[in-house]
Amino acid sequence: MRDKTMNTNRLIHAGFWFGKSDVKEAVRLAEAGVGGFCLYFGTTKEVKELVSLLRQAAPGNLIISADYEYGLGRWHKDAPLLPSNISIGAAGKEDLSYKKGLITARQARELGVDWVFAPNVDLADTPGNPIVNTRSFGKDPALVAAMARAFMLGLADGGCLNCLKHFPGHGSTLSDSHLSLPTVNKSKEDLLSQELIPYEKLLMKTDAIMIAHLLIPALDAENPASFSKAVMGGFLRKELCYKGLIITDALVMKATGGLDPVDAFKAGADILLCPDDPFALMPRLKEEIKKDRTLIDHAISAISEQEMMSVKLKAAKDFICKDCCEEAEKLSAETARLGVCLKGDKPILTPGKTVRFIQPDLSSKEERQFPGFYETLESAGIKLKPYKDGERCNVLIICSAADYAAFSGKINFTQEQKHFINKAVQKSGKSILISFGSPFLDEGVKTDCFLMAGTKTLPFQKTCAEILLGRAEAKGKMPV
Repeated sequence: MRDKTMNTNRLIHAGFWFGKSDVKEAVRLAEAGVGGFCLYFGTTKEVKELVSLLRQAAPGNLIISADYEYGLGRWHKDAPLLPSNISIGAAGKEDLSYKKGLITARQARELGVDWVFAPNVDLADTPGNPIVNTRSFGKDPALVAAMARAFMLGLADGGCLNCLKHFPGHGSTLSDSHLSLPTVNKSKEDLLSQELIPYEKLLMKTDAIMIAHLLIPALDAENPASFSKAVMGGFLRKELCYKGLIITDALVMKATGGLDPVDAFKAGADILLCPDDPFALMPRLKEEIKKDRTLIDHAISAISEQEMMSVKLKAAKDFICKDCCEEAEKLSAETARLGVCLKGDKPILTPGKTVRFIQPDLSSKEERQFPGFYETLESAGIKLKPYKDGERCNVLIICSAADYAAFSGKINFTQEQKHFINKAVQKSGKSILISFGSPFLDEGVKTDCFLMAGTKTLPFQKTCAEILLGRAEAKGKMPV
């Protein structure tokens, strides 16, 4: 590849948000030769149509990516939601993680998406972390590495690229990097003994590593990892001997604090993901690279790596997912059967019993957020009624799907919700907390038992009901 003909726009992968981004601008970016696009939201039909349009406009290979950690259902309402990583980790079966990767890849490739930004190998070791939580397989590095490896094999067999994230580990933070710059106050030795174990085990098997917007004083006291030569060039490249692609986390996130994306490339990133203004970035990036022979070599290497990824993608099979929805349902049912966890004594609900329920996440006391759970109980003869503030009851069930949400900065129950729940628990005979989301939902809540499902799909709802009716056992092992 000659310097004069090198299109440095290939180093930029733009973001596209359905309902917000301009299709005409995206086509202009494709025509300018960006390396790819990361897609958010929309329907599966909209994704497929946009991808086709962008590929027609692009002068060369275009790599399309998406954050399909939960399968496609997290982003596209017309696609099935797969079990969360925390549910997979609780089940402890690598074949479930493999199936999740395979289904995800087959559905993604059918839409034209090549690159899945997963698996997430952050450790779920901090209850107050607002952004990792159910995205993690658990707190044990060995478990996380094993499940991530199986997921990667599934992606590969389904024809998709993978990406380990968020290097060097976002699990121990207490803030969301979408909103501010989190700090990881751990020694280098602690990082190596915990957070970095999955990376060391999987470095040779990954297609790329996503560098996080984190400040880690033990590695670089001044610059976020995504803008740090010490982290990317020194630690990741030299000490850990990583040779593959490094991609930044999305540069529109507020953790970057307005730092120049060009500096992320100069510090060692190979791909600049979702910069705020790709058109403004293009000429500045090109100009900076022209000034420095080292940067020219870096750009040539980064673009060559992308071309190798494109060759790999062309060699992969394309799939038509005739049975993917059915397979997704089977996976959810199997994971629910093996992955629901129980803490405390298991109460058995008997026909004719009246049970009060609370849904702290909803303002309406009458609305039912988990129909599969409630209908299974009622079909067995359980009488369900919404809890009224201050009343006494024999059995109280608290249900929630509290989960991570980018840019929210919060997770689990608020202090106000905990206070309300604990007051209700004091007036009840037996109290049952069920989480169809966060595994840390019982923190500060004093119930008799805690069922951790980690996923809100119908099979998980029905399984939790069957456990309370004494028809099934909670077979999962708490991964946190």
